[in-house]
Amino acid sequence: MSRRAVLTGMASLPAVSCFPADERGATPSTQYKWTRILDEAPYPKSYNYPVHVAPGRRYFALHPRGTWSSADAVTWTKESLPAVPNNTAYMGVVQHGNASFALGRHQGNYQEFTIDKKVWRTTDYRRWEELDTPSLPGVIFYGCVSFGGFIWILGGFDGRQSVNHIWRSEDGHSWDKMPDPPWSPRTQAKAVAFQDRLLLIGGGEIDGEPGSDIIRSEVWSTKDGRAWTKIADHVGQPDPTAYVPQVFDNQLWLVGANRSGAFKSEMIVSPNGRDWTPISAPWSARGGMATWMDGTRMLMTGGKSSHVENGETLFEYSNDVWEMRKV
Repeated sequence: MSRRAVLTGMASLPAVSCFPADERGATPSTQYKWTRILDEAPYPKSYNYPVHVAPGRRYFALHPRGTWSSADAVTWTKESLPAVPNNTAYMGVVQHGNASFALGRHQGNYQEFTIDKKVWRTTDYRRWEELDTPSLPGVIFYGCVSFGGFIWILGGFDGRQSVNHIWRSEDGHSWDKMPDPPWSPRTQAKAVAFQDRLLLIGGGEIDGEPGSDIIRSEVWSTKDGRAWTKIADHVGQPDPTAYVPQVFDNQLWLVGANRSGAFKSEMIVSPNGRDWTPISAPWSARGGMATWMDGTRMLMTGGKSSHVENGETLFEYSNDVWEMRKV
């Protein structure tokens, strides 16, 4: 996958979409509905940042321009917590336990760069605590996730080539290298914890590297980070890019499943990581959005899309807020 794929307000009148159950059981087992609950959030339009749910179910948008919080996803407050210390277009921010961790800081571009081997942690969402982490792997465009009591970093680009190395840490400070897996070296794979397993989805090469025109979407599964099984060759035809994985209602949703070089208003959903079904959505076409779940609904904000007009590529960014619930 190339780098091109990395892609106080007022509540609005609702725009909704319903999609039906599939009687075969390979797709969602019930109906769901998207509703736009906010036209424009107070944070700037952007993409590739997370929203984490802190204890007490307060949502924190860890935005590149600062931090905003909300108890309902409609009313947002600017917080004192500074913007995420790393560059979220290149490096990961993961929620682990009751804290959020920013994993390394990138300086430069994707061809020539240096990485500060530091991790920043916040437990109170008021300040970032800096951890010196010399064993942090020096890669960008990796997959990362919290699973089984560890933070995991999977694959990435080390400045010379894509790798398939796996690292894990209990506390974000000390990192241990795991045995190399059977999946090939790759960048920008998506990692997600689903049904007591760690899944790795897709990945490929960045711009300028051999194979950068090839998009993959195979799914690999593990219980311990050591033994891996490929459970699917594809999640869609053609293979999607720029999506965000989110678990909701015991199903895995790839939100913002873009295809054939074009942004789409689409998701792909699976009950098991093996069988996948595409589903359209009412929000505007985009990728790189933030998704989160509060138990009764899945929420989404932000994102980026592009289109060509008069031979020029134009980018569009979002800051509306949507929720999806069971009908």
